[in-house]
Amino acid sequence: MPLPVVLSMSPPKVVEDVYKNVSDTMAAHQLRYASRSQETLLDEIGAADYVLGDWSAELKLDRTALEAARRAKVVVHPTAGYDSIDVAAAQELGLPVANRPGANASGVAEWAAMAALVSMKNVIPNHERLREGEWRMVEAPFEGVYEIKDRCLGVVGFGAIGQGVAKRLASFGLSKILYFDLFVDVEEIEGGIAVRRVETMDELFERSDVVSLHLPLTAETRNLVSQEKLEKLGPDGVLINTARGGVVDEQALYDALASRKIKAAALDVFSQEPLTGPHPWADLDNVLLSPHLAGSTLESIERMISGSLAAIDGAISGVLPDTVVNGVDTLR
Repeated sequence: MPLPVVLSMSPPKVVEDVYKNVSDTMAAHQLRYASRSQETLLDEIGAADYVLGDWSAELKLDRTALEAARRAKVVVHPTAGYDSIDVAAAQELGLPVANRPGANASGVAEWAAMAALVSMKNVIPNHERLREGEWRMVEAPFEGVYEIKDRCLGVVGFGAIGQGVAKRLASFGLSKILYFDLFVDVEEIEGGIAVRRVETMDELFERSDVVSLHLPLTAETRNLVSQEKLEKLGPDGVLINTARGGVVDEQALYDALASRKIKAAALDVFSQEPLTGPHPWADLDNVLLSPHLAGSTLESIERMISGSLAAIDGAISGVLPDTVVNGVDTLR
């Protein structure tokens, strides 16, 4: 009897080292890698019994691809975010989709905390000017080099990552940590750090010096950070986005940065990825850009892929992963 096929949509570079360490402990199977083409995927996925989603999110599991996955019993996506998958279509098809929440939480939290400090201290423009031979020791502080001590951090989405950012930046002496989250209501986080939940995002943007975004992209959150909210953040405010590009109205953010209506932004995610070739963000000197790298530490990748392979191993033995996100409660 042929061995079940595990199709990895994630690139070999991401999977192979981890797979070598765990493959001998997994139930019998054969691993195949999908080509890096959406068109070719439609031919390849039909042979898959189990699907490991694309860590890079470049290959999409849209309705067409899901319908082509006729033999698949489950999709395990190696990241917390799964907006590259049409989960509603998968639900209609009876195909469970599971994710790997929390595996990259520390990496993302570290990046966001770093970005807050870099942005408050104008590191990027001063780095570039010194590379060009400009020594602006006298002028630079008056262009907005600030301490984060005694400032207010606002966090949108207060799960493991949001709380991790708050914990890391609290050590720098923040005066207040505010958060907006419909599902979390705490007054203190690990380490005895006091936090306060606000009732509206408008209040959070009005009162915060730095706003860090940590929420999924859904129909309700698309373009949630609007021109009006950015205006409430104000000319000394910093926006950090490690969530998804689509939760921000990117044109409004570009305009706010270009006109100095906010101080700076740090962007790890964009509405269209990959972001390659000429792009408008390169015209700005007050934005830190990163290629969706915040959660892509080597440690995070190991946790994401090993956890995903463990979930697939369980599924081969008939066990549904415990992180199904689309309401399907049995393997197909």
